[in-house]
Amino acid sequence: MAIDPHDYHVVASRTGDRPERWSWEIRRKSQPLGIKMTGDGFQSDSAAQFAGKKALADFLSDLEKEDKRPLK
Repeated sequence: MAIDPHDYHVVASRTGDRPERWSWEIRRKSQPLGIKMTGDGFQSDSAAQFAGKKALADFLSDLEKEDKRPLK
């Protein structure tokens, strides 16, 4: 199974009004992931995007390692 990193993306959204807070979620374009991968409590959209992109990079790295693991 080949992993397409372009199939995954980060969505940031505002989650509160006072104080304003932001969250991120990793999503897959081709089909739902089956689990929610989120983070919240960020003070700005850019902070949520930054954290979400780091989480996405870590996730894709781990997914690639899992994909290369030999079957037992």
